[in-house]
Amino acid sequence: MILRFHNAAAGCRVHSAAVIAYASAGEFGRFNPHLHAIVLEGGFDGTGRFVHIPRLDLVRLSQYFRACMVGLFVEHQLINERLAHNMLQWDHSGFSVDASVRIPAGSSGAREALSQYIARPPVSLNKLIVEDHTATVLYRTAYNPYFRTNLKAFRAADFIAELLQHLPEPRVRLIRRYGLYSSRSRGTWLRKPHLLRLAPEGWRQDHAAQTALRIGSLDEQYSETSVSARQSRAAWARLIAKVYEADPLLCRRCGSPMQIIAVITEPQQVRKIRLHLIKTGKAPPGLEPTSLN
Repeated sequence: MILRFHNAAAGCRVHSAAVIAYASAGEFGRFNPHLHAIVLEGGFDGTGRFVHIPRLDLVRLSQYFRACMVGLFVEHQLINERLAHNMLQWDHSGFSVDASVRIPAGSSGAREALSQYIARPPVSLNKLIVEDHTATVLYRTAYNPYFRTNLKAFRAADFIAELLQHLPEPRVRLIRRYGLYSSRSRGTWLRKPHLLRLAPEGWRQDHAAQTALRIGSLDEQYSETSVSARQSRAAWARLIAKVYEADPLLCRRCGSPMQIIAVITEPQQVRKIRLHLIKTGKAPPGLEPTSLN
């Protein structure tokens, strides 16, 4: 991804930004590796002026993307150089780049919706129905031309196996931010009025006490920035609902709102509650009664 362009007409370098997210899942959990990216259509020069960069040639960009990926396969010895050469000659390479989605500069709602989309998990809980008595998972979605259906049934074990292939390795980052979106660059926004004026509303609210100040070091910038425990507790359910498309405070069976009464961590108390649930026939799925003996 090109993050620093040289604009010959303007005679300057412009600094752009991108967020790139890796996703491995297609519809119904099918393995379909792809990348999502949010990229500025241009960048800022040294004086803070925004320089528009016209759309890139998507055909050439797709060819470049294919060459980079095939080269990576060779580097990691996944394929040999002969196969790599053949793959680069294919008319239908399987690689493509789409740039049909564009976000207006002033639409914070569109930015949030697209950011939520690229960070979504492999499946949506709202589309999932679990049939306990048959150990079956039903997944309903919009009509999919590849599968020629909008509903697919899985055995519970098969559905779990489908999901497991999308779990990343520990400490692997699936979302990366570059250029002006990187952590280092965001730390300098307070010193750059042209960026501060365009900063997202949420970021500006978090830094409301500092927006009128010119702060020299990163330590000074963030010394007064903190989130209270109350704010954290209030945000968790909203964030889970955004990412997993399901409200954790709504009952999955009747849809009624639920409220957190207490958080119990004492092992003995937890054991008593689980024994009671087993006795009343309301044990959580997968709980073996013998495990409590």
